[in-house]
Amino acid sequence: MDRYIEDLCHVIRSGDMQNTYKTAWIRAIVEICLLEDACGAIHFDQISRKMFGYYWNQTIFFGLEQSPNPSKRPKIYQIVVDAINAYQREFGVKPEWFTRVEHQLSIPVSKISTVLCSDVSWRFLKVGSDEYQIYDLDLQNRQLVIHQPELIRQHSDVLFDLINYRWTQKLEEFNHSPRISKKVRGTDRESMTRGSLAKFRKYLDIENPNHICFFTGKEIPDGRLSIDHVLPWSYLFSDDLWNLVYVDKSYNSVKGNKIPSEQEIELLKARNAELHRLLSASGRKDKQTEELRLAIDNDLVGKFWVGCKG
Repeated sequence: MDRYIEDLCHVIRSGDMQNTYKTAWIRAIVEICLLEDACGAIHFDQISRKMFGYYWNQTIFFGLEQSPNPSKRPKIYQIVVDAINAYQREFGVKPEWFTRVEHQLSIPVSKISTVLCSDVSWRFLKVGSDEYQIYDLDLQNRQLVIHQPELIRQHSDVLFDLINYRWTQKLEEFNHSPRISKKVRGTDRESMTRGSLAKFRKYLDIENPNHICFFTGKEIPDGRLSIDHVLPWSYLFSDDLWNLVYVDKSYNSVKGNKIPSEQEIELLKARNAELHRLLSASGRKDKQTEELRLAIDNDLVGKFWVGCKG
C-alpha cells in the first residue's frame, strides 16, 4: 500500500479522539474526493454540510451520542440535535433521511465551519507528537488541498471501512445501545431498510386472538391493527418476537420512540411467558420459539430496558 494511504490509515486508527468529530471530518473528505473527480481545494462548508448529515442520520434514527457527556455535547453535534428537535416540532417525530429533508432545513454551515477551522482541521493531522502531511490547510479561507486525492479515491472502500470501525469504537464508549456497527453502516450511506412484521402475526395470534392493544388494553377495531416494538426499534435495531405486540394504529402513530414504563415492561415479560407456554404446548419448535425462550431465560426485556433508559 502507498505510504500516503498508510499514513492516513494510521492517523484514522491512532489519533486521539474526545468525540467523533475527527471520524466525521475524514469521512466527509473521503466522500468528497470520491464524488468529485477534479478534487482540488475543499471548502470547509462542503465538509460541514456532510458532517451535519451524518450526525442527523445517526441521531434521528438511533439517538446515538457523539461524546461522553450528553449534558455538554460538542457544539457541532448540539447544532444537529437542536435542528432535529425543531424539525420534529414542525413536521412530526417520524425519522427521515437527511437527503430527503435537506431542502427543509436551515443548516448553519458557517458556524460548523468555524468549529472545524479552530479545532478539528489541524488536530486531525496530529498523532502524539507527530504531524502527518495528509493535506495543506488554508485556515484564513477555510479550505484544504488534499495531497493525493486519486489515491484516496482508489482506496475509498478500505478507508470507509476503517472510518466506520473507528467511529463504532467511539460510539460504544458513549452509548449503551446494541448493534452500533450495524447502525453506523446503515446510516453512513442511507442504506438502512426495515423488514415486514407480517410474519409474526401467526405467533401473536396464538396469545392474543382477539387483538387487544398492548398499551390501551382495548380491542383494536378493524383496519387499525398494527404490530409494533415495545422497546424502541431505534434502540434495538432488530425485529424480535419477544419485543413485538399488537397495537392500535391510532396509538402507534403518537407513541414514537417512547421508552416503555416499568409497568409495561412487566406486562411484556408476562406476555412472553404466556406466549412461550402456548407455543410449547402446541409443539411448535422453530427459530422464533427458541429465540423467545432464550430471551426469557436471559431476561433480555429487563436488560435492554435498563440499557435504553441509560
